[in-house]
Amino acid sequence: MRKKLLFALFCLLSFSSFAQVPTLQQKLYYTCKVWGFVKYFHSNVSTCNVNWDSVLISVLPAVRSAATMNQFNDALDTMLAAAGPMAISTTYFPDTLPMELKRNRDFSWIGSSLFRSDVRVQLDTIKNNFRPHAECWVEDNTYTGSYNGWLVFPFDSLMLNVSTAAGPIDADHRQLMLFKHWNLVRYFYPDNYVLDVPWDTTLYKFVLQTEVSVTPTELFNLDLNLGAALNDAHTYGLTTSNSIQHPPGFYRPFIRLQYIEGKYVVINTLESGVNIGDALVSLDGLTMTQWEDSLKRIYSAGNISVFRRSVAQKVLCRMSLGQTLTMVMEDIAGTNYTTSQTCIDWISAINFFSDYYYPADSLHTIKWTTLNCDLGYVNMGNLQVADVAAMYSDLGNKSAIIFDLRNAPNSTGPAIAGKMYPNRRECGKFTEPEVTYPGTFRWYHEFQGSNGNPDPYYGKVIILINEMTQSSGEFTCMILEAMDDVVKVGSQTAGADGNISYWNLTQDLRTGFSTLGVFYPNGDSTQRIGIVPDVFVTATRQGVRSHHDVVLEKAMSIVGCYPEKTQIVSMGVADVKIAPNPAFDVLNVKIINASATAIVSVLDITGRVLVQTEVTGKESDISADMDISSFEYGMYYVRVVAGGREFVRKFIKE
Repeated sequence: MRKKLLFALFCLLSFSSFAQVPTLQQKLYYTCKVWGFVKYFHSNVSTCNVNWDSVLISVLPAVRSAATMNQFNDALDTMLAAAGPMAISTTYFPDTLPMELKRNRDFSWIGSSLFRSDVRVQLDTIKNNFRPHAECWVEDNTYTGSYNGWLVFPFDSLMLNVSTAAGPIDADHRQLMLFKHWNLVRYFYPDNYVLDVPWDTTLYKFVLQTEVSVTPTELFNLDLNLGAALNDAHTYGLTTSNSIQHPPGFYRPFIRLQYIEGKYVVINTLESGVNIGDALVSLDGLTMTQWEDSLKRIYSAGNISVFRRSVAQKVLCRMSLGQTLTMVMEDIAGTNYTTSQTCIDWISAINFFSDYYYPADSLHTIKWTTLNCDLGYVNMGNLQVADVAAMYSDLGNKSAIIFDLRNAPNSTGPAIAGKMYPNRRECGKFTEPEVTYPGTFRWYHEFQGSNGNPDPYYGKVIILINEMTQSSGEFTCMILEAMDDVVKVGSQTAGADGNISYWNLTQDLRTGFSTLGVFYPNGDSTQRIGIVPDVFVTATRQGVRSHHDVVLEKAMSIVGCYPEKTQIVSMGVADVKIAPNPAFDVLNVKIINASATAIVSVLDITGRVLVQTEVTGKESDISADMDISSFEYGMYYVRVVAGGREFVRKFIKE
């Protein structure tokens, strides 16, 4: 009797669940997941024996109008029936992939209570009988002599054969565009596991926005927002339109900004009354914090350093030539003033801002040179592959070579490794999409150099990095730091390595994302983290104003070379003790035999001072307890400056 009552209760609950009215958001969300899963895993659909786009267009009206769970499942059943019978496999397929290679292969959603049992059985049948095979929708654009990972889309290269410029796109085709885009990322983007917002959550939000985004500009902005959710600095510039201007526009004043010491600081200007070293306080009535908040939905960025790089580069840009900006500035003395500036044409601005920024102006055009103390210096943004042999001939006998990667290098890393590595060695590894098994990846190991090099380099290698170091710059840094005696100096890089795969959304919209995961040989990921410096130092407002390259000067001091303008000498590790590390609520900093007043600071990875205190030297050990209880989990720096000496050390907040 008890079993009968339980069964009756179960049936009642099941009937109640399926009698409920599903929301439009739920229906579109699960339709997208089902449609994408069948597209890549069903034996008929994945081989293009079914016009799968047309099936979705025909089913979406029934999905929208479904007033009950049963009606919604009837619509899904119609879509699954259109796929045809799934080929039943007669062979066993073992699941032997390690977790890091199958992060995108998530089928837990098939167990959703929104699916009727017969629909769930059909989905399970597809999942259980899938076997890796050549896909028609996605192919690996492999070419001899290089790693894989670039994807092409033979039957999806033109996702929608319509133009937004011709007029509004109907809701069915707008959802088709979203479904294609979302599922490509779901199965082939290697970094879904480190997103700020889970990709499923992004879909749940965007299916409703796609329903109401009617105009071409709304649709374009929607895809910009979707790209921003990927937390990858590559993505922002990939979403383009032939007919819609890319926000925030093509016009700006002759002012260039960089995020320095917690402010957006002028590093170059031709505008009267605005000086190098001045900081932007507000723009058109909004504080810089408000501007940052408003731009987060547009700029795809993996970390705060590269996000603020984008803000610094774009916040002054506008859509209209001659538009006036009202700027409140803070001068070097801390006094605010207001100025009005006019936006000029983009081409003129590009010519003015053509080079990467170096506070020491003489570095702009150099390929390589010898600095004080007989140190080698290489500007990797200017060095070409054809120059590598001559560069190494000139600098190979130096005790140290400084490679400046605060720019975009020109694919010179392998050629440099060929000259300087003593032997063939691994410098990184990659996860490449396994297109025959969507949602999974394979490892590719990157080796450089060759055994038996008759003239390797045995001196010290110093690499300069900052937020401008991105993608090829980060990979080049990984190649260089695989040498034996390397120190990385500067600040956090962009955390956006890997290749870029493109596709068309419509006739006039284009987008893409990186399809290659990048790791160190030990398995540490670079995505979002970037390259972490061994010696943390950032530009200063005073240094910018006086054209001091404090990052370069710090690098030179590491090998005992102190330029005339160098003001600080590094403390030894024995001079300062920090504990505990990792720290929880309080970090204790002890200065050994301190005879001068010490400034103790805690900085985030962008160089922003979070906590600072001053302690007076007593010619004995002194200490400071730094309250870090409110800090989020992550990596920080402690800096001690005392008596013209400096100590910087990384620590972890738990």
